[in-house]
This record gives sequence, structure tokens and C-alpha cells, in this order.
Amino acid sequence: MNVTRKATANVAGVLRGSDPRLADETVVLSAHHDHFGIGEPDETGDVIYNGALDNATGVAQILAIARAIKALPEAPRRSVLINLVGAEEQGLLGSEYYAANPTFPPGKIAANLNYDGGNIWGHTHDVTFIGLGKSTIDQIATLVAEEQGRVVKPDQFADKGYFYRSDQFSFAKIGVPAMYLDTGTDFVDRPPEWGREQQNHYTEVNYHQPTDEYDPSWDLGGMIDDALLGYWTGLAIANADEMPTWLPGDEFEAARLEALKAVED
Repeated sequence: MNVTRKATANVAGVLRGSDPRLADETVVLSAHHDHFGIGEPDETGDVIYNGALDNATGVAQILAIARAIKALPEAPRRSVLINLVGAEEQGLLGSEYYAANPTFPPGKIAANLNYDGGNIWGHTHDVTFIGLGKSTIDQIATLVAEEQGRVVKPDQFADKGYFYRSDQFSFAKIGVPAMYLDTGTDFVDRPPEWGREQQNHYTEVNYHQPTDEYDPSWDLGGMIDDALLGYWTGLAIANADEMPTWLPGDEFEAARLEALKAVED
């Protein structure tokens, strides 16, 4: 086995909360900002692994949400941490580093909303919430989606184990209730299986390949819908009296209780 060492970094910034009592708590909005860089050439000789969908689209959504929150006439009650982490493709290394060296105590992190890939195929009747059924974030996201005329569905490719393969997992392990928003499959004005076909094609042809490049034909309307869902969900959590909780018996509940106890001592 060959071991290589490369330098990367997490890039973070804080939008300070307006409530003196709650400003030391935060909602973390995360996306991984890097990919594979220069690697093995594909059949065309291309060696640049652009990571346009995975995960420039996620970064774009987080930055759009941050810009919208910054533009509010009054900041949310809790702080909002914009956390663009590195080395996700190498094993969630950036988010694991942050989880081991957090700038807010885990018991003060209200929630993590993570974006890893965006919807480039158009508007959907649904949205995928990876982590649905695990925390009280469910209730907020479901209400926001209903306002959009959409339904929230659990991981629609559950066999791939996405909850444990993206950066929200690092936050969950330190007890932070987490949501990973992903593309729905029920596309407006498309046949029932069309959405799954597009996503499967991307996975088979472009995923982790130099061909993951920006295409001007992308329809970003659905990505805007998903960013708005995250914006309103994050804002609701940032302004709520109480922080979200894991549902009783969830695998991460014990870590949350320990984190909360640590900030009470």
C-alpha cells in the first residue's frame, strides 16, 4: 500500500447570532469543497477530476444559503457556522478533524445540515432527506417541503449507505442531529423512473471521474428548491427556543446526551 501526504484545509466562517443567550450555540451548514484533483487519465486522456456535481454544487448551495442569512435585517438568534470541509473523498477527513477539534462544543451545536451533490435535472415533487426518521429535524424539513408543495422521502438508494459516507456522519458521531439533503427522484413532467435513471447514469458514468464537469444544459431549478429548503430549515433551527434532538433510541442519542451534559457542567 502506498501512502501519500497532501495538504488541504477546512474553510469556515461564522455569522454571529443576535440573541445574547443563544449566540454561543450554532447551526453548522457543511459541504466538502474538494475532490480528487489531478489523477489517472480517463479514456480521453483527461486527468482533471473537476467534481462539478460532487461537490461544487453542494458548496454553491451552502454559499447561497449563507448569503441569504447574511442579508437578513436581523441575524438569527443562534450563530450559523459555514463549514466547507476538505478531504471528504479520502474518508471524511476534514469533517472528522473538525469534529475532533470543534470551534463550538458539540453540546452547543444545534444541528448540521449537509449538502453533498445538487439536483442538476430540474424541479421535483419530492426531496430526499438522508437521515429521515432519526431526529426532530424531520418535523421542520417536512413542514418546509409542504410549503413548497413537495414531500420528504427517506434515502431512496438505501443500499448505498449514504448517511455513513458523507460529512454529516462526523457530526452525528459527536452527537449533533444531522440532515443530508439530496436530490429527489419524482421529477416534474417526467416519467416515473426518469429521475432514478438520471442518477444511476451519473453514478455509473461520471461519479468520481474526470467527466464530472459543469454542463450548460443543467437545469438548476430543483437545486434552488433544495437550497431554499435548507435555508428555511436552518433558519427555523437557528431561531427555535430548543435545539433538535435525536429520536429516543437512536444510535447517536447517547453521544448527544453526553455532549449536552458536558456543557452543563
